[in-house]
Amino acid sequence: MTKIMTSLVGMLTAVMLTIGLAGSAAAQQESTWERIQRTNELRFAVFSYAPYFVKNPATNEWGGALVEMARDVAKEMKVDLKFVEVGGFGELVLAITTGKVDLAAGMQATPVRATAIDFAGPIYHIGWVTVNRPGFEARDWADYNNPDVKIAVMTGSSDQLLLSQNAPLAQQVQFKELSQIILAVSSGRADAFTTTVLSSMIAKEKNPGLGSFENPQPRASLPGYFGIPSESDPRFKNFLNWWAEWNNKLGHNENRMKQGMLDYSGITEIPDSVSFKE
Repeated sequence: MTKIMTSLVGMLTAVMLTIGLAGSAAAQQESTWERIQRTNELRFAVFSYAPYFVKNPATNEWGGALVEMARDVAKEMKVDLKFVEVGGFGELVLAITTGKVDLAAGMQATPVRATAIDFAGPIYHIGWVTVNRPGFEARDWADYNNPDVKIAVMTGSSDQLLLSQNAPLAQQVQFKELSQIILAVSSGRADAFTTTVLSSMIAKEKNPGLGSFENPQPRASLPGYFGIPSESDPRFKNFLNWWAEWNNKLGHNENRMKQGMLDYSGITEIPDSVSFKE
């Protein structure tokens, strides 16, 4: 009788262990969509970067163009939005792969990043523009594409890549920081600089000694995406893709980007030529 009881106990223990392992495996296989629905919470990556993410020091509330997009995503999913602070753009991939956040925004879908995470969107397109030194006249990329023209650009950036594509004959004057670039152009050591429309407009607003702001044609732009976990369950990505298409076609994301510039960047006027559409 003792041997029988021992055998039964052993069998029950094995069954319980099997059930426990199965439950653990099921928990590990829970997709992002399932976790959000179960917890009623969407975790969104934020850090100080106007006009995308801005924290009010008085209330600790987050605002900004991409924050407003995330709020609408959570509203449409009928879940709560939780802000998770990270160190900056350089930490977004790690925050996603380690499960710290469900969603990041404002990312460029580079091939290297795509080996670690997935993307949804695009949620907007960011244009590259130019700011001239006083007295220098150029409007389109053909005007800048001249070996006698010196254009300041940040080393190793997308700015440098797009300049090489659109004005390959221009002399590149490379700097590590935007402040150095602004000084070079305002002092006349460079004829112009190129960077994103956001950085350019903020720089022009804060440095009245700079010359004209130009939006060269043909338009140069790159898409901005949501960053999400790479997984087999397509529901979260599908939802975000359709959200992006709907909000882009209705002009909502264009309005959110422009309003964010006005509310959080100190910019008082946005030229008609500035667009966040494709």
